[in-house]
Amino acid sequence: MATDDSDETTLLAACGGRVRVLAVTGIRSEYDLLYPLLRALHEDPAFDLGVVVCGAHPTPLHNHSIDQIRADGLPIVGVIDNLLYSDSRAAKAKSAGLLVQGLAQMLAREAPDLLLVLGDREEPIATALAGAYMGIPVVHLAGGDHTSPQGGNVDEEVRHATSKLAHVHLTMAEAHSERLRRMGEEPWRIHRVGSGGIDRLRQTPALPRERLAALLGEDVLGDYLVVIHHAVSSRPEQAAVEIRLILERCLAAGLPVFVGAANSDPGSAGIASVIEEFTERPGIHPYRNLPREPFVSLLRHARCLLGNSSLGLHEAGYLGLPVINVGERQRGRLAGPQVQFVPAGAEAIDAALERALHDSAYREQLRDADSLYGDGHMAERALAVLKGLPSRERLLAKTMTY
Repeated sequence: MATDDSDETTLLAACGGRVRVLAVTGIRSEYDLLYPLLRALHEDPAFDLGVVVCGAHPTPLHNHSIDQIRADGLPIVGVIDNLLYSDSRAAKAKSAGLLVQGLAQMLAREAPDLLLVLGDREEPIATALAGAYMGIPVVHLAGGDHTSPQGGNVDEEVRHATSKLAHVHLTMAEAHSERLRRMGEEPWRIHRVGSGGIDRLRQTPALPRERLAALLGEDVLGDYLVVIHHAVSSRPEQAAVEIRLILERCLAAGLPVFVGAANSDPGSAGIASVIEEFTERPGIHPYRNLPREPFVSLLRHARCLLGNSSLGLHEAGYLGLPVINVGERQRGRLAGPQVQFVPAGAEAIDAALERALHDSAYREQLRDADSLYGDGHMAERALAVLKGLPSRERLLAKTMTY
């Protein structure tokens, strides 16, 4: 049971043995972390899963990543077109407002027993706010994380605000669980399950390089680099400067580069413009959204990952993949030895690349390192937690333990 009251009726029993779960997803990166649990929920007769698609998914930003959800066979119960195609901070706020409005209508129609969200973007906080006002318990994955020791990053504030609105916490690491306890969340609501990103790596078979080359080109047959870089909310104007610097240093290293599209935050238009400019140079291979198998295989065979994606902290350690995190994004986050944090400067990036590419002792150390974010069995643990949740009334009766 999720509480100390062993004789309390569970949510599963109160729902007649079938819990209606509505999961909300707004962008490719967050969906990939959610997918293992969504698949497990869809296949378990104790749950009736519905997926609400919003944000960047229905747009060209990541090549209509809603198609991946359809290909995965998950039941989409609604699409909310809330993302204003603009690079401004005002557009971000307006998009969140539109999402709350659309979710209110969706929740009234679908009447779920649980809401499921992940992370620190506008989708989880909008969902948690709508759920709180409409009396629907919210399950928040990846809460309690910490990514902005110097402040000024709205993601940090959104993540913790979502946790305060949520009713169940499925965390990626014990340090995250402890942070939630210090924030006043009741211990019985907090469960460490790991990261779904590790599940995705464990469950996705690796494509041989020859098969990958048929999909992405012959540059994957040798050494190559992968770049995924996003804007920092406190300094969106720096995004274009940083991605330009990263791509220049990668080309100076003499290796081909596969560079992914940025997320939908302010500053992403500048990143897209620079990537488009570099596409004219030999060895630069941009992509908007890759299917799961090619993307995981691209990472497995890569020599190094550069940029500032959370992928470098969550999943790269499991792969033993060296990571160079450029700039302030992700600093302060729980990280393994695979990550080198460097400032956005040519000398610092070059030195980190030299170590990542040519220091055999360092690379050997990474092969034997433990993953800090789980063992690839998040979905099983999370499923067990959700089956043991107490009644809706107990979930909604939050008590702050300050």
